[in-house]
Amino acid sequence: MITSRKRRSNFSLTNQTDRVGKKGKSRFGIDTFILVPAGALIAGAKLSECISPEIFPFLAFCGVVFPAALLMFGLGVVLRLFRRDWKGMIWPVLFMFWIQNSVILTIGGWGTYSEVSADSNQISIGTYNVRRMDEYKWLEGDKTRDEIVSWLSENKFDVMCFQELPASMRRKVSNALGTKEIVINKRGSGPAIATSLQIAKYGPWFAPGEDVPRGIFADLIQNGDTVRIFNVHLQSVGLEGDDYEAVREGPDAEQRKRLFSRLSSAYVARATQARALREELDASPHPVILLGDFNDTPVSFALSTLKESDSWPLFDAFSKGGEGLGSTYVGDVSGLRIDYILYSERFELHEFQTYPVELSDHRPVSAVFSY
Repeated sequence: MITSRKRRSNFSLTNQTDRVGKKGKSRFGIDTFILVPAGALIAGAKLSECISPEIFPFLAFCGVVFPAALLMFGLGVVLRLFRRDWKGMIWPVLFMFWIQNSVILTIGGWGTYSEVSADSNQISIGTYNVRRMDEYKWLEGDKTRDEIVSWLSENKFDVMCFQELPASMRRKVSNALGTKEIVINKRGSGPAIATSLQIAKYGPWFAPGEDVPRGIFADLIQNGDTVRIFNVHLQSVGLEGDDYEAVREGPDAEQRKRLFSRLSSAYVARATQARALREELDASPHPVILLGDFNDTPVSFALSTLKESDSWPLFDAFSKGGEGLGSTYVGDVSGLRIDYILYSERFELHEFQTYPVELSDHRPVSAVFSY
């Protein structure tokens, strides 16, 4: 009798423990409070690739925080695995499949190169926003300028593209590069292409509604083959000293409103420029390498528009050969990749590099292709 009561008591306690265990597993853990907001930001960034900032400007901002949100999402997944919530892993896994291309754009392809064919042409190319060669002494003026020239003399490519290169520096830069021909706008500063290859044709590219070139193209001949190089500098945010100070110290309500307005306007401008540029690229009679300072993040409407087309796609060199975040912006917001080398399917990538140089507010990048 006593034994029977003990068994019933033990059975009751076991059932209660099972119910508590099941309830405990079904409750929201800290992983949920990480995964849900991080997933929402990532989804917003993903949608920003196909929805113009002209319609929903807020989505464009999600692209800026995509790397941080991705890191937090990964942390949430790890915590959920520790909790052994296998059913709860279904949607994060499916979610990762949805965003995998955006992840590769963000962290690179980790140097997956192919061998160079013996009978193919090979072309090396770089791009560098030199910020007017520091003529306004943002850094150290003449010293910075001399260091940029020294870096150029030590890193030579078949084609070197610049943004914000002063026309007055044309000869000095040409000498540093080995007396390569430089095509540039006649006045002020802007995009320029320096090359030792034969130039068959070149000209400026104007964004809609603008009378100052935002880009320059050149058709280059190499061993009888012609390739088109397109060097562009898309709309910058145009923040001023007070704006950067607000970013560093934390903006108040009025500053937040001004920052949102300026950033939104820049996103919209780049969307318009990207559409017009893509039309120009589609009309090219030659294989294309598009590069320069796009002033936008990898997960963005502008980059998506430039890469995708009904005619033919462009591929991001960093996505195949880069690694890490590949940050090219040197400023208050670290970790941003805003300088790119894109190429059409005629080319095969064999090398990609981001240089740890901080002589401007941008780092130079380069790539080597065969075709």
